[in-house]
Order: sequence, then C-alpha cells, then structure tokens
Amino acid sequence: MERRRKTINSALIAKLSSLNCKVLKDENLSKHTSFKIGGAADFFIEVPSALALKKCLEIFKSQDIFILGGGTNILFSDGGFRGIVLKLSGEFKKYSFDGTKLSCGAAAPLALVVKEAAQRKLSGLECCFGIPGSVGGAVFGNAGSANESISQVIESVEIYPYSNGRHCRQDLQSPNDAIVLDKSAINFQYRKSGIAAIIAKINFSLKNEVKNDILDLLSQSIEKRKKTQPINQPSAGCVFKNPVGFSAGKLIDEAGLKGKTIGGAQISEVHANFIVNQGGAKAEDVLRLIKIVKTEIKKKFNIDLEMEIVIA
Repeated sequence: MERRRKTINSALIAKLSSLNCKVLKDENLSKHTSFKIGGAADFFIEVPSALALKKCLEIFKSQDIFILGGGTNILFSDGGFRGIVLKLSGEFKKYSFDGTKLSCGAAAPLALVVKEAAQRKLSGLECCFGIPGSVGGAVFGNAGSANESISQVIESVEIYPYSNGRHCRQDLQSPNDAIVLDKSAINFQYRKSGIAAIIAKINFSLKNEVKNDILDLLSQSIEKRKKTQPINQPSAGCVFKNPVGFSAGKLIDEAGLKGKTIGGAQISEVHANFIVNQGGAKAEDVLRLIKIVKTEIKKKFNIDLEMEIVIA
C-alpha cells in the first residue's frame, strides 16, 4: 500500500517563510541528485540557518524527514518521498580558515573547500578531491581515496539529534540543540561514520605543506578520474563498497557485467562500479541492475557486496 502524502497548511508555510526557508510542494527530486532520477517529495524545504533548522525539527517532530546533502550519493525511488526533504543552505554553506584550522558548514561544496585549502598550502583533504557533493555528506560517508579518508583530519562535528526523523536515531529525546562530538566519540569506519543525526558543522585540523606538492597531487587525481570514471554521465558515484582485499569494480568486470543495460541505466563501460543514467533511466532500472550484480558476485565469488549509495 502506498504511503499517504504529507500536508503542510498555509499558516505553517508562512511561518517557515518568515524564517527564510524556501518551501516547495511536490518538488521533483531528480533535479536535486547527480543521478537525475527520482519522483517528487511531498515537501522540499531549504533551511538557511541554525534557528530555522531548530524550528523545523520542532514543527516536524512526528513527520518523516530526509536530510539531503549534495545529492551525489543517493537514489530516490520513482514514486518520490512521502514526507519532507530538508536541505541545508545559507549559513550552512559558509566556511572559514584560521591558520591550519578549518571550520566548515555541512552544506559547503566539497570541491570548493578542497581547492581553497590547497591554494592556502594546507594538506589533508586531497583524498576528497574530485568527489562531488557537500562536506557534510563526505563526513557522513567518510569519503576519501583507497588509502585515506576525510575522518583523518576531523577534530569535531556539530550535530542536531532528531528523535523521530527517518534515517535519524530513534533513542534520542534531547531538545533540538546542537551537540558537538569530538572525533574520538565518532565511530569512523570505511565509508561510514556511524553518525545518525543531522550534521551541521565540521571542524578540521590541516597541515602546512608545499603548495606545488598539493597542486601536483590534485592534478594527478583529476587526470586519473578522467581516465577511470564516467564523469560526463549522471551517476551516484561508486555503487558498492570495496570488499576487504578486493575491488568491487574489478569483481563486477570479471563477472562479465560491464556494459549491461536495463532501460536507461547501464553498468558503466568505463568503471564497472558505476551505474550511469544514459537518459530517461528509472530508479527501478538501477535497482534491477544492482540486484543482478549482487546475485552474480555472490554466485561467482561468494562475496556479499555492500551498498555505498543510499536508497531512499
């Protein structure tokens, strides 16, 4: 049975607007994801400040909420999202440097922050160069390269616990005030952080480095990604996490699945751990390919692939 649509009355919309929130009804989620796939959300709300975020959490405490970052690591269903999608904006996009310290809003564009750090001769974020999306999303998924991750340079993370929201912790009953978590209190692992709350701000500790060395690393990373990833086609990045000791892309390639197509979705011919939207792909097309890949890899190699992208 299809879940009932959520409604927000005009008075509530006016209240949110007074907080400078942008409220959109039946907003097509394909416009907000790198996959260019997904149906409509009942309500899509851009939240520009900490005050507005706290108010939203108070107002929607009994509603299904999805917190959307840069939209680069997610597949929304063709039926959309029955609830409220919140996207941080405004002050959450700001960041500042103080010597080797970086204070960064969760909605800040990751690529821009990495580039500016390099320009300032600060090292530590090179592993995230070329990864699209927001800084908060990168922290949530502990993004990085094969051997390094963003968590290595994190000092603390400011979060907003939310007790009733979808994809957030259910055991928290504290007020909707920010909590600062020291890195030692966060269970960072390969491609996950264990943070089950809304990430609002991140504090980093970087290192001084020779500028040319950093720029050389970034240049090498650009060239490698151009050659090895389908950067000119809509996708959500790597679909599966690399199993310990293996490359997911190589396993999929060896299983003979590279290039397999269903509807408008294709297992990339450039990198087999990417599924690309060739035009008009549906979420169902992607999900069918994912099922085939998981089944074949289990059958041929007895390995259970774990998802890296979020299915919503």
